[in-house]
Amino acid sequence: MSEGEALGAVWSLATAIEHVHRIEGYELEQELYRALLGDETLQIAARPPAEEPRRYPSQRSVDGLLIALRDGYVRATGRRSTFRSNGCPDGHNGWRLHATDPMLITTDEWRAGEFDADELVLTGPSWQYIHIQVPDFMVRAIWPDWPEGDAVPAVPHFDAPGYTTPYLELMQEAIRHFGVTALHQEKKEVLSDWFRTQRIEGEPVSKNLADAMATLIRLPSAQRGGAKRVLGPDLRQTG
Repeated sequence: MSEGEALGAVWSLATAIEHVHRIEGYELEQELYRALLGDETLQIAARPPAEEPRRYPSQRSVDGLLIALRDGYVRATGRRSTFRSNGCPDGHNGWRLHATDPMLITTDEWRAGEFDADELVLTGPSWQYIHIQVPDFMVRAIWPDWPEGDAVPAVPHFDAPGYTTPYLELMQEAIRHFGVTALHQEKKEVLSDWFRTQRIEGEPVSKNLADAMATLIRLPSAQRGGAKRVLGPDLRQTG
């Protein structure tokens, strides 16, 4: 039995990223609704139609899954190669003779290697993994499936592809102003203080709304203050 078979049902890495992309997009949308409507008890919306294009940056989803892989909360397998053709540039085309059977990718390899989000390959100094797969139940343990359409009441969605609001524009401006990236997460207090100096349609931003927007532009891992993920039903809760 291969490593992949031992881990049970698996998703390709592309499928896993799409799952994280959709779930985190829905959650971000709901947090925004709660902040704008001032209702912390607002029930989450039903799943939008599958064909509806998502409008959230995929880099956030890639980064979230990579953190889980680097910390070992999601385990992955891939076809490994240690043979790179002489004279070939670095990258997928420079590696040959990848193993037929998938092998478990260690957390050290995830930390040492460089992940190509376009080719979905992990390349280290003397090896490369292609056809990377992850157990679906591990991904769902951190990013649970969204409720089915009739499970909960629906909240209106932003339907127009080009639609935006002054709140979204202000959050994007904050990301540019502070240079927020997956590797640079500004403190929530600093972001909140900045939001409170801004005005939306001539009105000052309230503390509650400033705190909410400061939370939304930071990664979940940063919101936990660097705390490690713990597998279990409370895995996605923030501290």
